[in-house]
Amino acid sequence: MRELGSLGYPDREEHWLGGRRPSMRPPPRIQSRAAIALVALAVGFLVAVQAASIGERPLSRLAAERPEDLTRVLADLNAEADDLARELSTLQVKLARYQGSARSDELALRDARKSLADLQVLSGLVPVEGPGAVVRLEDPEGRVGWEVLLDLVQEVRDAGGEAISVNGRRVIASTWFGPANGGAAVDGARVVPPYELEAIGPAEVIAQALDIPGGPLSVVSALPGVAVTVREVDGLLLPAAEGQRPFQHASPAP
Repeated sequence: MRELGSLGYPDREEHWLGGRRPSMRPPPRIQSRAAIALVALAVGFLVAVQAASIGERPLSRLAAERPEDLTRVLADLNAEADDLARELSTLQVKLARYQGSARSDELALRDARKSLADLQVLSGLVPVEGPGAVVRLEDPEGRVGWEVLLDLVQEVRDAGGEAISVNGRRVIASTWFGPANGGAAVDGARVVPPYELEAIGPAEVIAQALDIPGGPLSVVSALPGVAVTVREVDGLLLPAAEGQRPFQHASPAP
């Protein structure tokens, strides 16, 4: 048999000496993975130790305090809680008072506006509208005097008339009636027949009040040549009073 060297194969000793010798170190890839794993374990350990120390710090701090110090801390906390509770109660009382005051002011303002509107209607400062009745007197011979018109106005007021006008002139508390040539005077202005009295109020009640026996309409209807008609109207528009006279002697009492 021929020896390996003679067959062209180098002997084992020459192969290891001239080529790559065997080594006990792992390949570079295995080395890097092992290093990463060790680093991760070390970081995790440090994080766990730090977290444990932070979590136990308050407990260890309180445990290190003396009972007298803990009692003082608790007393301070209780006193602070009492102060906050008193402040909260005070703020709640103030809030309730402000809310009540706001509601009272709102109600007072609403009542004042309602009173002002009523006074404006009564004094004739503003035009008014609403349902009511219209009384028309046909008097071609001039037999109806100013006294009859005044009685008719008073009867309508007693029946609930809230606003009245005679021939387009608003009748208010200071309105006066008097004689005039060929008619009557209303606040010094001459009005002539036919007379038309418009009244805003309960139309049915006004009509019934004027139709009672012995009332002003029965007296007027008995006059020769005088015709009276009363009709209920769903909507009337009365003007404001003309020539408002300022009060010179009367003033509100304190």
